[in-house]
Formats: sequence, structure tokens, C-alpha cells
Amino acid sequence: MAATSDEQMNLLLSCFDQIYEDFKIGLNEINVYRSKSNVESSRREVLEISNKNLKQENERLKKLSTESLNNFADQLEHRTKCHSLKEELKRVIDENKSKELELGNALELLRQKHVTKVEELENKIRSLLVEKATNDMVIDRLRQDLTANKSHIQAMSKKLDRVVTEVECKYELEIQELKDCLLMEQEEKNDISNKLQSLQKELLISRTSIAEKQRDTTSNRQVETLKQKLMKLRKENEILKRKLSSS
Repeated sequence: MAATSDEQMNLLLSCFDQIYEDFKIGLNEINVYRSKSNVESSRREVLEISNKNLKQENERLKKLSTESLNNFADQLEHRTKCHSLKEELKRVIDENKSKELELGNALELLRQKHVTKVEELENKIRSLLVEKATNDMVIDRLRQDLTANKSHIQAMSKKLDRVVTEVECKYELEIQELKDCLLMEQEEKNDISNKLQSLQKELLISRTSIAEKQRDTTSNRQVETLKQKLMKLRKENEILKRKLSSS
């Protein structure tokens, strides 16, 4: 595009030079015609018309040249802007390449970290699977043991209930027998106590009677008899107390 503009500019300049040379020739001819104006007035008019046309053409060419120069200046400005934009684009591209390189390095580092993390997680998962399998085996064994223990506990519980029932029945009978025995012993104790009180009264009466009849041998024998009965009752009372204490 720039080469085409240069060619157009060179062509315009060549045309302008040619026109300028033609213009000078025309002026020379006009001067010649003017010197011969009286003789060649008609020719002068023709030359003036030609001169006028040449001036018009010259103005047109000047305008065209100015427009071409303006276009060329615009093209130069556009070329400068384009060069600046190219530099800016190159800078942006370089920055993008640098950022892409940094991003690629960061992604590679992140990928390596992820690969390492995935390997660690896979190893951990394998370890957990092994541990889970071991735990499942232990749980199954414990469940079997628990089932066996439950069965054993149920059997022992039934046996214990049966033993407890038997023991309760046995002890209820023994307790009832002991209660009956205690009741009988209490009745015997009360009876002995009553007898003891009666004998004590008899002894008191006998002592009174003995005091009055010290010489009466019959009274002495009665006193001895009462003493023996009293001692016997005391022994029975002691035996009964020991039985109650042991019960």
C-alpha cells in the first residue's frame, strides 16, 4: 500500500513538472504572442484561452497534489500509529507469553502437587481398605463370640433363674421352719419364765416358812428341792438363750 502511494506521488510530481514546463512554454509563447498581438490577435485570444485552461488545470493539479500530499500525510500518520500499535501488540503478546509461561509453570507445579496428593490419598485408601478388611474380620469374629456368649448367658440365666427359684423355695421353707422354731422357743421361754417366777415366789414363801420353821427337816428338804428345780430352770434358760443367739 505504501509503495502504491509513492508511485502515485511520483506520477503526480512528474505530471506537475510536465505541466510546469508546459506552463513556462505557454508563457513564452504568450510573450511571443503579445509581441505580435497586433498581428495575431486572434492567435493571442486562443493562447489566452489556453493559458486560462492551463491555469485551471494547474489549480486542479495543485488541489490534486495537495489532496495526495494530505493522503500521504494521513498514510504516514496511519503508518506511525500502525507501527505504534504493532509495538503495543508485540508488548502485549510478549506479556501474554510471559504470563502463559508463568501460568504453565504454576499449573505444572499444581499438577505435580495434585499427583503427589492423589498418590498419598491412594496409599491411604489402600491402607484403610486393608485396615477395614482386618476390622471386618475382627468384627465378624467378635459377633460370633457375642452370639456364643449370648447363648451361654441365656443358658446360664435360665439355670440361675432355676437355681434362684429352688434356693428361694428352700430358704422360704427354712425361714418358715426357723420362724416356727423361734415361735415355739419363745413360747417355751415364756413358759419357763412363768415357771421361774412361780418358783421364785415359792422359794420366797419357802424361805419365809423356813425362817419360821428352821428346825423342821421337812422344810429343809423342800428348800433343797426348790433350789434344784431353780437351778434346772436356770440351765434350761441358758440353753434356750444360746439357741436363740445361734439362730
